[in-house]
Amino acid sequence: MKAKIQKIVFPIFLSVLCGFICGRLVYSIYDDKESKILSSNIIYLLEDGSFEDYDTMKASSISTNYVFYEDDGKYNTVVAMTKNKDNISKIEKAYNKELKVTEYLLDNKEISNKIEEYDNILVNTEDAEEIKKIVIKMIEIYKDKEDTKMSKIS
Repeated sequence: MKAKIQKIVFPIFLSVLCGFICGRLVYSIYDDKESKILSSNIIYLLEDGSFEDYDTMKASSISTNYVFYEDDGKYNTVVAMTKNKDNISKIEKAYNKELKVTEYLLDNKEISNKIEEYDNILVNTEDAEEIKKIVIKMIEIYKDKEDTKMSKIS
């Protein structure tokens, strides 16, 4: 009887142990990849304000080049986007205004790569007018891609 129990318990114990080891290995591989993928697609949108109607938004924006979206009946204007947190203060200083920063996940690799390129240029720039020109180029990347989706990070 003891031999029969050992024949049953030992394989079960060995199976559970192998399953645990394999599970930990697979989890560690995907956990590393997932965090790298998610962090590489985070984008910061710098919003000028939230307006009750379209005409007020057009009249009140600090820039002539912006992207807007409607949320809860209000129009929100995005004057800049960046992937580099350090560039946020540079952009705010160039526009001489504190902007609302919202984090989003961007699913378009092409736009993400282009924003990264402009971010690298922006890091090396201190001139306010040059920063504004770079920001306008960043916004124009997104303007042409109406089918691009972003998900807000809470």
